[in-house]
Amino acid sequence: MRTILVATDYSESAETALKYVAFIARFTKAKIVLFNNYNFNIHALNGRISASAMDTLVKENRHRLEKYAEKLSEKYGTPLSTCTLTSMTEESLEELAKKLNAGMIVMGMKENADWPHVHSNTSATIISNVCLPVLIVPEGVEIKLPERVLYACDYHSVPKEDHLTELKEIATTFGSELQVFHVWKSPALAAAGAELKKAVLSQLEDSIGTLNHTYRDVDAKDIITGLKEGIREFKADILVMSPHKYSFWSSLFHKSKTREMVFKSAIPLLSIPS
Repeated sequence: MRTILVATDYSESAETALKYVAFIARFTKAKIVLFNNYNFNIHALNGRISASAMDTLVKENRHRLEKYAEKLSEKYGTPLSTCTLTSMTEESLEELAKKLNAGMIVMGMKENADWPHVHSNTSATIISNVCLPVLIVPEGVEIKLPERVLYACDYHSVPKEDHLTELKEIATTFGSELQVFHVWKSPALAAAGAELKKAVLSQLEDSIGTLNHTYRDVDAKDIITGLKEGIREFKADILVMSPHKYSFWSSLFHKSKTREMVFKSAIPLLSIPS
């Protein structure tokens, strides 16, 4: 893995995400960049503050972030560099990732977070817009190596070979056991999708065939119920998904069961763009 961008708002959940990544980075040798999005107050946006004063605010925020990174670097025993954005857009974030040769963005998730809270912070902007893998780390996560990786596979859409890099790297680096998991919402759908499943699994096997892996399908009333069952029975340490950008995130932020799945999950969730 190249460089990992870790978003922070100085909260406990953001620090937990950094702690988790710092632990993992000891084995992957990845570089970590701690970054935040500095938002000007309403007076600055209304032009009531001079340009020089705004520049001073940006510098003060940058200094605060650097001091915070120094403290965390010492606390978790890993080198950290920093970066501040003053305009969080899809273009600016992807430009930053490209500049730093970053392969992943990491964000913390507060325990019992709900949609209004998540929607108002930087994390929502990140997961809604960028075309990079995003790792969501829950606040109460157990800091441990990902020995068991559950890959939630959608037989209608499999990521391209290069998009599976993170999945394969995790399994290879940590010698993880990988389970490719799919939920059928009815036996009729399973029967109708047999040929599609065969084609997709053949494609997947070409990509992950050298890894220690198994395949499992379950029938469940809905995908979230099935995923919870899969995580529990496989004793997964991390859940990997490849969502369709718009349909998945729309359902994520508007269906209570999905919010519960993601925002209250005890294990990290890695979203790989399809």
